[in-house]
Amino acid sequence: MNPSGDGMECHSAIELLERLRALPLDEKAPEMVARYIFRGQGDASWQLVPSAFRPDTTLGYESQQFCRISGQTPKGTWDQGNAEATALLEFLQLADKVGLEIPADHKWLRRWNPFRNVVGNTDTDIAIGIGIGDWPPQELYEALALAQHHGVPTRLLDFTYDPLIAAFFAAEEPSKKDAKQIAVWCVDLQAINLAAGRRERPIEIVTVSRMHNRNLAAQKGLFVLDRKAGPEQTLSLDQRLEDHTRKFCLPASERSDLLGLLSKLGIDRAHLMPSFGGVVGELKARRERQPERRIPLVGENT
Repeated sequence: MNPSGDGMECHSAIELLERLRALPLDEKAPEMVARYIFRGQGDASWQLVPSAFRPDTTLGYESQQFCRISGQTPKGTWDQGNAEATALLEFLQLADKVGLEIPADHKWLRRWNPFRNVVGNTDTDIAIGIGIGDWPPQELYEALALAQHHGVPTRLLDFTYDPLIAAFFAAEEPSKKDAKQIAVWCVDLQAINLAAGRRERPIEIVTVSRMHNRNLAAQKGLFVLDRKAGPEQTLSLDQRLEDHTRKFCLPASERSDLLGLLSKLGIDRAHLMPSFGGVVGELKARRERQPERRIPLVGENT
């Protein structure tokens, strides 16, 4: 595949969809035989970096001891780990308190103490039995996935088996600045699987049960976890897998057209975020995509 720096330029929404639909995919059982996974981003200049490691991300909510703001590079330290763990557990604790079903009714939730380390430097330092290299533990993957899909920063990076779903999120995701292009990343899944088998490149594919996460099911979602991220590894995922990634770029001015075309294919907020909020969000988006017109006041003759 092309190196990550070589974006494949698409000039229209139709051209992007045609290129994505031309990729070899298996619609029946992507989890078993998928060759590629995809991620959409609202700015083509962004690298593949999980939310917990993005500069100026606030990790944690109420805990004064462990709440932190992430720096310019990921930190594989107890400070970063504690901030991430505290954010997750604060989310789980409040969700449980208001009666929401969560996939983490176990020791992690019951033993959490906001005044003690969750992630420690060694096995003797820790409150719940994990060290820096063990964070996050596999038994928390399902809870992390749920938190990630509801806005809690984690070190999981969202992907999908469906390139058109990735295109939707690229078009819908607002950038913090005026982006010139949006992008759909295509990553060779075999390259990640090979990397996962090497000790020096521990990159994991994370899949979890979708029973507690309707968004994940609708979005054909999965996650990538790079356990090497930290002071010893400051490369982003696209840099580490640069020979096995492809980036499809589209002018940001084509966002609305792309969302309109995807909506006709049944790929929209209502279908990808199946909730009443998702339905209303999609209805508002459809109204905004209509040709510019003046909406009359109630009782006004038109």
